Amino acid sequence: MKTPAVDLRTYTKERPSERHGFVQIVLPVFGQLRMDVAGRENELSSARGVLIESGRLHTQEATAINRSLVVDIDQSTVSDKILERFAASPYFEVGATTRQLVGWMRHSMTTDGLESETAGLWAPLLIDSLVHDKPAIRSRLDALRAIVSVDPFHPWTVETMAKHVDISDSRLHALFIEEFKTSPHQWLASLRLEKVCHLLRDSAMPIAEIAFKAGFSDQTALTRAMRNTMGQTPAAYRRAHLKDMH
Repeated sequence: MKTPAVDLRTYTKERPSERHGFVQIVLPVFGQLRMDVAGRENELSSARGVLIESGRLHTQEATAINRSLVVDIDQSTVSDKILERFAASPYFEVGATTRQLVGWMRHSMTTDGLESETAGLWAPLLIDSLVHDKPAIRSRLDALRAIVSVDPFHPWTVETMAKHVDISDSRLHALFIEEFKTSPHQWLASLRLEKVCHLLRDSAMPIAEIAFKAGFSDQTALTRAMRNTMGQTPAAYRRAHLKDMH
């Protein structure tokens, strides 16, 4: 396993002891779950999770109706420092940054295919948050940009992006100007237009539907945005690229 796997699971009764050939992180999003990891027992909840090393014997038993985000990660991709930290104590308190990351991934898993595309970007940031709670700001910004790039049509706002990296709206704006020479709003608008152009070139999706998916109020709004930005309407852009293909 090289790419992390992310899943939502419900545990119903005690399961036999087991070992995995990978690191597993269990983060309940609601309910409780009792875990025993190599003789260390504790109860998991939305405020407490667990990181189980590869080969570590463990059992779990539901103590209430529950739902957990379960992340499986190749152990070779996890630093020795982090493995040593959790070997001594596999349980951890869920901090604010971790909670934001869990909430975003849980939402993204309602959109077809997103979990597999974003897991490789999201999992390292999750692990870092377990140790530091507030990862370095540049790494948080880079991870945010990577995740938003996968699904720019998600209803992102400056507020939701700022919450995702646990800083204020004004701080996010200032950091984007400083680090990337553009505002979060301008960057997101450009990213959405890039995906619009991809759909116009490579799909037969109606322009009105593309406009709706991209978050525009109607096709006219998309036409205005493309004309102002690119000097071309969506229909003209599509026709030009159809000619290029022939």
